[in-house]
Amino acid sequence: MTDAVRQMRAPAMLAALEDDLRTCLAELSDDRYRGLAEMVRHHFGWDRAGGDQGGKRVRPLLTLLCASAAGGDWRQALPAASSVELIHNFTLIHDDVEDSSETRRGRPTVWSRWGVPQAVNTGDFIYAASHLACHRLLGLGVSAATAYAVQHRLDLACLSLTQGQHLDLAFERSESVQAEDYLEMISGKTAALIAAAAAAGAQTAGAGPDATDTFHRFGWNLGMAFQLLDDLLGIWGEPGETGKSSADDLRQGKKTYPVLLGLEASAEFAHLWAAGRSGPPEIVPLQRALEGCSADRRTRERAEAYTREAMRALEQTGPRPPGEAELEDLAQRLLQRNR
Repeated sequence: MTDAVRQMRAPAMLAALEDDLRTCLAELSDDRYRGLAEMVRHHFGWDRAGGDQGGKRVRPLLTLLCASAAGGDWRQALPAASSVELIHNFTLIHDDVEDSSETRRGRPTVWSRWGVPQAVNTGDFIYAASHLACHRLLGLGVSAATAYAVQHRLDLACLSLTQGQHLDLAFERSESVQAEDYLEMISGKTAALIAAAAAAGAQTAGAGPDATDTFHRFGWNLGMAFQLLDDLLGIWGEPGETGKSSADDLRQGKKTYPVLLGLEASAEFAHLWAAGRSGPPEIVPLQRALEGCSADRRTRERAEAYTREAMRALEQTGPRPPGEAELEDLAQRLLQRNR
């Protein structure tokens, strides 16, 4: 398959996904809920000029590509992909509240513009819509047993998400977080939904339990590598490429994987880190101390190990063209990105 053909399907998938997401949220058409509709449109980026979407829609695209790679019609998996994206977005709205984040993608967050109560309710609305989205699989010829199995998988991912978020919030106050604790946390907060997104796509294509589990393993390892790369970019990424201030994670005092490795291995970094909690942190000395104890190299090596496992699992699924090449392309773009 040529690169030109390979690149044609993702835009078609994303366009179909946007239409399906709007269908899932069609209940907002009632005039009584204009305010709720405004908040949802703002969060999804549908109120921008030209209707540009907010976010990359990586997780639902993974669902559609896995459905194709498992031998199915990706259009049949659209409701599952929408459910995945709705779940992701309800967590973003709630995370913004919990983290007191005033902006997302360069725009005011829902809570910062409309208040915490309305943001919580908007997140809850999107979560409920994610369940209803899966029901629409039945109208596309997916069996009731498969639709139930997809919904069950996504519900389990939601449990893992909330457990991972619990650990993340608890780590903020804990003085004894270990690097391995962090991996457990991101397994829930980040990898669980990416794994479920991949497996749900395979399920809608009629893949058997073993094949579905292998797609799940592919997505989980992809998610773990994705987050560790994000941690590297949060400290060493170029501001012009990441869209964030230089070393934003260090400035905000985030206990990411490189930071926890540094606290475990470097007395110099631990001293600088403690000093930064009582005043403006010294960014360059913190970066150098992390590099001095090889926290950057060790994080990259761990991410590369997860990447190898993801690619091994993908190969074991016996993916079918054209989904095979597109799925590999997507994975490689995610794991070689600079923002």
